[in-house]
Amino acid sequence: MALGSLGSIGIASSVLTTETLNKLKEAEEGNIIKPYTTKMEKNTAKQTAITELNTKLLSFQTAVSSLGDATAFAKRTVNASVTGDSAAASLSASSGVSTQSLSVKVDQIAQKDVFQSKGITADTDRVLQSGQNATSFTIVQGNSKYTIRVDANTTYADLAEKINSATSGNVQAKLVKTGEANTPYRLTLSSKETGTDNAIKLVDGDGTLDKAGNFNSTQASADLLANLGWELDKTTTNGKEGYAIKDPNGEYHIKKAQNAEFTLDGVKMIRQSNEVKDIGAGLTLTLKKAGEINFDIKQDTEALGTAMEELVEKYNDLMTQLETATKYDTETGVAGELQGLSIVTSIRSNIVNSLFQSQAVEGTELDENGNSKATTVMLSMQDFGLTLSQTGTLSFDKSTFDEKIAEDIDLAERFFAGTSGFEELEVTGSATQAKFDADIDFTGKEFKITFNDKTYDLSKDKDGNVFELKGGTPEERAQKLIDHINSFGIEDLKVSMQELTIGVDAKGDPVKGYAIKFKSDNGSDFELTGDKDVLEKMGLEATKVTPQIEQGTGVFADLKSVLEGVTSTKSASKGSLTLYSEQLTAENKAMKESKEKSQASIDARYETMAEQWIQYDRIISKLQTQGQYITQMINAQNSNSQ
Repeated sequence: MALGSLGSIGIASSVLTTETLNKLKEAEEGNIIKPYTTKMEKNTAKQTAITELNTKLLSFQTAVSSLGDATAFAKRTVNASVTGDSAAASLSASSGVSTQSLSVKVDQIAQKDVFQSKGITADTDRVLQSGQNATSFTIVQGNSKYTIRVDANTTYADLAEKINSATSGNVQAKLVKTGEANTPYRLTLSSKETGTDNAIKLVDGDGTLDKAGNFNSTQASADLLANLGWELDKTTTNGKEGYAIKDPNGEYHIKKAQNAEFTLDGVKMIRQSNEVKDIGAGLTLTLKKAGEINFDIKQDTEALGTAMEELVEKYNDLMTQLETATKYDTETGVAGELQGLSIVTSIRSNIVNSLFQSQAVEGTELDENGNSKATTVMLSMQDFGLTLSQTGTLSFDKSTFDEKIAEDIDLAERFFAGTSGFEELEVTGSATQAKFDADIDFTGKEFKITFNDKTYDLSKDKDGNVFELKGGTPEERAQKLIDHINSFGIEDLKVSMQELTIGVDAKGDPVKGYAIKFKSDNGSDFELTGDKDVLEKMGLEATKVTPQIEQGTGVFADLKSVLEGVTSTKSASKGSLTLYSEQLTAENKAMKESKEKSQASIDARYETMAEQWIQYDRIISKLQTQGQYITQMINAQNSNSQ
């Protein structure tokens, strides 16, 4: 801080001036403060360079991870024998699905139930005719029934809204403008979902039942339906289920609910929907039309090639950034911000050594008789089209890669990732909590498992009846629960019981508890839901588990570990670059504090010095005045003596 405000210093002495004091202070600040500033600026520049380098490292690490944890190898592609509009079905396969071939023959696709009324003059017309009284009719869909009230003010547009509201959209009503002469509107009813479970039946009444359990009917309700052109056919179904309508010409029941029927590898199957998700974990079959089609699920080698190309691109970007950060120009003497820093200069060599190391991989070869036998194969990335130029950049020959992958893709996966499959899923209940000492009634309770993209309602048995867990002993109840879950035939999910001693009774005898255990290794998500009190009685709790792909030990898995040793921010295993950046931050913080203290000390000292110089200048001024007075007296005395 300059002392220019003390402008009166040095008037008397012409030596103890503000300029002199400022120069002295600037010299001291140059010796003490400037080194702090210079060092902090260098550290900040290094941190900026580290941030830029770390960005490139993480980008490269992402490319490595996609190959090192088998993500790329888990991707699947589906080849269909028929494509486009001619295809009877389509198939999608999630990552990790087993490679396989499927043959599908579609006999019929599932469809919705669709009705239409007779022609209507205007959407604002009243539904009830003159003289007809307010009444109700009922729509029956499976186990659900919806009663719609119609009064003298209800228009056809109102009726559509009432149906949608009453059914919560499970039956969708629309007033469609057909353009027919004189009666250009029709009311349509459509089930929201396909399949016979969603078929629509009608009742000419308010949905109440008689003593025999049949729906009550009224003439007023029948007249209301007649206004729509619908006459119930009470010969086709009993009064407990609702009725179809008489429609000999197919004018009103324009599409009938039906299930999808198809064969999969010769096995006959029936589904309510055209989107079939329960034929295998990670597979979704979409039925489109009657016909035959074959699917071949293979590993997506194109995705592997793309992953390799991205790897090369990210590596070369990283090397360019490294070159900028560590270069030294001998002519100009200009150096990169991280030049000479060993933890940075070693990154290139560590990556190259890890990437191009040869590895022994367990594979197979043909003997003299043409039979496969186990053998050890030495592989390097050069075998897969990856080469390092003299300038340090990577290049990739996709044709060499494709050729090598085609030889044995499983061998390539073991070399790249050293893994296959998913981590084992295991969910175990609490034996301490699950004593199974009382029967459990699941009436009105929720207990569901979702696995392989399919939800199983375990509050009911496989026939749809309410499940009751009964038994003479806790062990018997626990075993019956296991048998109940297994009766649904949930593919690839193993359910078992584990007996544990959870304490002792008053007599010192062991008290047993029973833990329910779910296990799978097919990679499917597992979700358990239900009412908390019911789950607790079985030692369970609501949970969702997503299995992870197993961590491997292949060349890219090793390289990933090398990179994490540089970039990791985990508190227990921070990378070298992370630690160095934190060190720079700590240094700058400490230097900032020291700089501020030193600056405050200098400022205080020179403020004191300035005050002292003012006093000195005043003394000099007084002495000068006195000297001038004495000189005048001497001069006057000399003049008088002459």
